[in-house]
Amino acid sequence: MRSTPITILLANGANKQITMKFLIIKANINQLRIPKMGDISKNFSRSEFACKCNCGFATVDVELLKVLETVRTHFNKPIKINSSCRCDSHNKSVGGSQGSKHKQGIAADIVVKGIKAYEVYLFLDGFMPNNYGIGTYKTFTHIDTRKLKSRWRG
Repeated sequence: MRSTPITILLANGANKQITMKFLIIKANINQLRIPKMGDISKNFSRSEFACKCNCGFATVDVELLKVLETVRTHFNKPIKINSSCRCDSHNKSVGGSQGSKHKQGIAADIVVKGIKAYEVYLFLDGFMPNNYGIGTYKTFTHIDTRKLKSRWRG
């Protein structure tokens, strides 16, 4: 603990000197550990959303994160994010569309452990019937937070 004198200005215009005690903690920032799971929300970490080509694109849309947490809570099962952010190059290499919402960082292709993709699709469609992009595929469900409603089966 270190004591430091501080002068404060009172409401009546007078000055008053007080002594504050500070606890100084020495730490090497490079030794601090950031948890892999749950570093941006209860159940998700930024690395799960990152472009798979390791380019560094890892935008996480707050609205998308809230939707995924809702899905996680509803099914009470872990969610695997197969694909979220995609740079132009990676999007082309996986055959993504030119207008892919993945390129904007507002989409995720997900698998809920032990739950069929179509069941996840039905939940999302019921939860948000008037907006978002929701698609169902054989092995995963796509969700994006576009403002206009879009639905499809792949």
